[in-house]
Amino acid sequence: MKGYLEAHDAFVEWLEGAAGCAPTAVEVEHALFDLAQCAAERGMSEVHWAFVIDGLVAHARRRCPDNPELAAYIARGFDFAAKWRDIEAEVAKHHVR
Repeated sequence: MKGYLEAHDAFVEWLEGAAGCAPTAVEVEHALFDLAQCAAERGMSEVHWAFVIDGLVAHARRRCPDNPELAAYIARGFDFAAKWRDIEAEVAKHHVR
């Protein structure tokens, strides 16, 4: 789980720092997809993922109040829950030993 937590922290740090609370929708989608893959790799379910996205949306609203679109971009991460089995399969395919 440590690897996932580090990835989550890196996402939040990127959101507030390098992205300056103003990343594009595409940048957010790519960053969330990377985080979703890490979560799937660590055995998290789509239900866990929904809680992650909910927390990130709340965080964005709290920390980046001048950019209401940011929360909407992050909320698109809920769509990954519907594709969770595909994400897990993709992760498994790349980590076959």
